[in-house]
Amino acid sequence: MVVKAAGLSYPRHVSEEVDLLARALGAATEVYLFLDYGGTLAPGVPGELLHPEPGVLAKLEQLGNEEAFSVFVLSGRTVSELDRVLGVENIGLIGQRGFEIRREHEETEYPVDPESLGGLIHHLELDAHGRLERFRGVSIENRGFALALHLDHKDAALDREASREFLRSVRDLDTHHQLEVLYGDRTVEARLAGWHKGDAVGHILRAADMEDALAIYIGDDVTDEAAFEAVRDWAEIDDLEEPWFLPGDEDEEEPPRALTILVAERPRPTMASLFVRGPHEVYEFLSSLAAVASAIL
Repeated sequence: MVVKAAGLSYPRHVSEEVDLLARALGAATEVYLFLDYGGTLAPGVPGELLHPEPGVLAKLEQLGNEEAFSVFVLSGRTVSELDRVLGVENIGLIGQRGFEIRREHEETEYPVDPESLGGLIHHLELDAHGRLERFRGVSIENRGFALALHLDHKDAALDREASREFLRSVRDLDTHHQLEVLYGDRTVEARLAGWHKGDAVGHILRAADMEDALAIYIGDDVTDEAAFEAVRDWAEIDDLEEPWFLPGDEDEEEPPRALTILVAERPRPTMASLFVRGPHEVYEFLSSLAAVASAIL
């Protein structure tokens, strides 16, 4: 995935913009809140779907009960897996990094035809299992719209060789260049090209009122950069030398229509404008959001 370098900047911690949330919410009649799951709501461990920080589910349910809010949780896992671990009925779920969308109290929809890739992923899975059988500790996971290689991480040389073998399998079978490859902390994933979290977020935001809606996206990894960019594009935020939300003349300043928040221990170049330091601070942000929403919406 390619991220526009011109849009990257170092984000500010949310504590440096304490009035930003109230101003943004005060001007909105509807709020679209998107949250990544692993690494954002819960600790991010490759291959595992851990439970969220204590109290997070209650805050999601509380925000979902706010009439003005549409809350969505995103994950590389399926909507069904997300539903089992969350169990919150009044929020939307986005699975497989955007290939599955289930809005509140509705059936799952597939913005991309699932039949368009099923055969290729199946054949790639069989081929990769055969090629990687000799590598102990690595595993292959069929995610429906993607195939993920989970590395052992105990032997860097073996991990590199397993990754190269997996990429050879992708190259040999993907003759029509339908796939793209994403690299994670301990994973290599081959997935359908041309659709990602940003597309799913944009798909949902098409229903939003451009004048009165506020979009908030919170995420922690490289796959969330496309979603940060999608939210910025929806809000028509141009790339600027200075952060777009810096205070100016209060009489002329318009409240922000988008808040993009990176979850990272230390700020790094990103499409997001703000950051928090981990799932514990995401919970604190959700608590503040719920308190402000209850007071002014």
